[in-house]
Amino acid sequence: MKVSDDLFQLIKSMSKSEKGYFKKFASKHTIGEKNIYVKLFDAMDRLDEYNEQEIKKKFAGEKFADKLYSTKNYLFNLILKALSSYHAEKFAVSKLNMMMIELNVLFEKGLYKQFKTLLNKAIAMASENDKPIYLALLYNKALTSLATDYYTNNDELDYEKLKSDSMNNLRNLTLNEEYHILYNDMFMFTKETGNIRNEKDLEKLNSIFNNPLLQNPALATTFDSKFKCFTILGHYYRIVNDAKNWLKYRKELVLLMESDKKYIKENPRSYVLALNNYLHACVITDNNSEYETYIKKFKLFARQFENKKEFLDIQSRIFLLISDLELNYAIRSLKTESLKSIVTTIETGFTKFRNSISENRKLSIYNRIAYACFLIKDFDKSIEYLSRILNASNPKIEPEQHIFARIRSLVVHFEAGNYDLLEYTVKSTRRFLERSNRIFKFEKLILDFIARAMDYTDDGQRLDLYKELKYSIEKISNDKFEKNVLEQFDFVSWIESKLTNTGMISILKKKAV
Repeated sequence: MKVSDDLFQLIKSMSKSEKGYFKKFASKHTIGEKNIYVKLFDAMDRLDEYNEQEIKKKFAGEKFADKLYSTKNYLFNLILKALSSYHAEKFAVSKLNMMMIELNVLFEKGLYKQFKTLLNKAIAMASENDKPIYLALLYNKALTSLATDYYTNNDELDYEKLKSDSMNNLRNLTLNEEYHILYNDMFMFTKETGNIRNEKDLEKLNSIFNNPLLQNPALATTFDSKFKCFTILGHYYRIVNDAKNWLKYRKELVLLMESDKKYIKENPRSYVLALNNYLHACVITDNNSEYETYIKKFKLFARQFENKKEFLDIQSRIFLLISDLELNYAIRSLKTESLKSIVTTIETGFTKFRNSISENRKLSIYNRIAYACFLIKDFDKSIEYLSRILNASNPKIEPEQHIFARIRSLVVHFEAGNYDLLEYTVKSTRRFLERSNRIFKFEKLILDFIARAMDYTDDGQRLDLYKELKYSIEKISNDKFEKNVLEQFDFVSWIESKLTNTGMISILKKKAV
């Protein structure tokens, strides 16, 4: 993203009070040219959409207009400093950082009584907010101070208790870090691999899961270690299609957060994501009662951020997540009459939050919209959203998402009768998959089918090919390496709709009875 985009989005995310604070902050922290940053800030704030040419025209003749890029970059960093100062008192970490600086000052000045008072206060705050890294630093300061006899009265602090507390804290810190490494390992696997498609993928996944810390979740005793443990297990059981444990650990994470209201207050985005993940698990596993309960809870929680500019980012995130959930729920429950209106609502939201939602963040819902449009036979719109995925996704970073969009795009073009495009697209997709070493059983079946089906003029002539494809897909449907992919799109129902000359929706509804 360009500096201009970053700066514009940052300004648009600010509340009225934040903007007022920034202007005061800017006047105190810039000398000589204090007005140019406020001028540029106000000019960009008045725009509905960023227009570089309009900005240059407005400030033509100003010295800073010749170095606009560096001025915008400085303004961006200045706003961040102002916002950090504005919100410093809200977060325990910010307070602890300031306390650490103050402790160093008091210690260096020999004000040991004041040092001790502040140290005890900082230890209590770090302990209350489960910040073992800060506790380690604070215990170190206390023990060093006692050991070097800087206190006039050593009875003021209990050396043995401090030493014991320090050792316990270090054990917790080590535990948290071990879970954190596993957490990163799981997310790297998810990002780079996605679903397991071969024995190598499975071995890699199980090498994470077989760690004793995951085999025995009771070993996670701190809030942070429990958070990481439940998150990892939720991901693992989703990938291996263990619905019971998938639901269990998604909910465990939500309940953990709800046990600490302070955590939710300081980390609302994390709580929102946990709710979203649990609700998707409910949708996929048809746990409708839990879905209804928790979607109400999600929407109730979301109300506190409505119409507050300082929460524009979380508003946009909530909009995306709830929209994706409702669309997924409508698809799974075959409420096709509402699909079109939900998609329209989402597109309206895209316009509303255009300055605060990146294309990358939209990828998941693009995929859902494409499928919904396919079901209601709006093939042009389905192709449009699949194209957005292909343009926005990185095949090296998100291989599964990109590849599946390619395969789905072939199917939609085939259904829409865009045969003039298909011959080239099939060949280029096959080359891409071969180069990426990602051409598995399912991908090969679809590519081979479409390549052969184009030799015939209508579905009547393709009946044998449809039957052959159905048999082949059913054959691999229980393959642990192909199952997850097939669950993303009901290809068997699509084929049956072609064999019976009925709509795919009709087939799905019959199966649901």
